Amino acid sequence: TAYTYQNLIHKGYIIALAKGNLSQNILYTRVHSSCVTSETLRSMDCDCVLQLEGALEHIARQGNGILFYLIQEGRGCGYVGKSRACMHVQYHDDKITTFDAYSQLGMKSDYRDYTNIKEVAHLLGIESKEFILMTNNPDKIKGFSEAGLKIKNVESIEITPSPFNQSYLVSKEKMGHLLYQTKKKISK
Repeated sequence: TAYTYQNLIHKGYIIALAKGNLSQNILYTRVHSSCVTSETLRSMDCDCVLQLEGALEHIARQGNGILFYLIQEGRGCGYVGKSRACMHVQYHDDKITTFDAYSQLGMKSDYRDYTNIKEVAHLLGIESKEFILMTNNPDKIKGFSEAGLKIKNVESIEITPSPFNQSYLVSKEKMGHLLYQTKKKISK
């Protein structure tokens, strides 16, 4: 079941995709930010669509859970900011990361905000539950906790790297993401 919410202040959307009985004491949960380039245009230089599909499959196998889909493209800077950063990386022949590009363009590495998740959980009647959060991102773990939601456990949603996304995954690992499969060099 899909539920759509909009923040009336900054107009951002959250789509909550729920599976099964939300009154379960423990819910498998994914907080996912939109990625037009991989989810719509099928770019292979990140792992976003694979994480999205993996989380949805895992929730379906478990029989209950929720995916909070946040319209926060490009780590929250929007599609234009993300596109400029990607062009900057390409201009430098992939010798810098998107994190470097954001910095060189005067942007923060991440603008995402997770505070509305608690309000959406409240509207769905699930705020007092314990969540198994599927993520590799320590900022999402921190944001979820700071929103006052109880994390029972964190499970990796890591995908196997490809020659197309390995550089990006290595840069995410260097920024603190819990990734282990990125260390082995994959050739094209």
